[in-house]
Amino acid sequence: MNIENIISVLGLLGIGGVIGSYLQHLWNQKRETESKIQNINERGYRSTLVFMRCFLKPENLSQFTIEDTNMTKLKNTKEIREYAKSKLMEFYYVDVLYAPDDVLIKIRQFIKNPSEINFVKTAIAMRKDLWKKKTKIDLKNISLD
Repeated sequence: MNIENIISVLGLLGIGGVIGSYLQHLWNQKRETESKIQNINERGYRSTLVFMRCFLKPENLSQFTIEDTNMTKLKNTKEIREYAKSKLMEFYYVDVLYAPDDVLIKIRQFIKNPSEINFVKTAIAMRKDLWKKKTKIDLKNISLD
C-alpha cells in the first residue's frame, strides 16, 4: 500500500467520522425534542383527566391532588363543574399544538357531552398517543361506573 492510498483511507475515515458524529447529533436532538413533547403531553393529559373527573364527580374533589389553588376555594358542585369545564377548554386549546387529532376529537366530545364513556374514550386516546399502545380493552371493562 503506498502513501497515497493510506492518505485516502485516513481522509475517508475522518470525513466518515465527522458525518457519523453529525448524524448522531441530529438523532439525539430529535429524540430529545420528542421526549420534551411527550412530557408536555403527559402533564397536560394528566391535568385534563383530573379536571374531567372533577366535572363528572365534583363531590370527589378531595381525592385529587390539584396544584390549582382556585379549586380549593370552590364551595359547591356548580362552581366546581364550571371551573373544571373552563380548565378543560383551556387544555383543549393548548393541546391543539401537540396532541394528535384523535385526542382532540375525544376531548371535544367530552366537553360537548360529559360522560363516563367519553372520559374513558379520551383516556384511551391519550394512552395510545403517549405510549403508542394498541389496546383491545372493552370500554365496559375499564369504566368504573
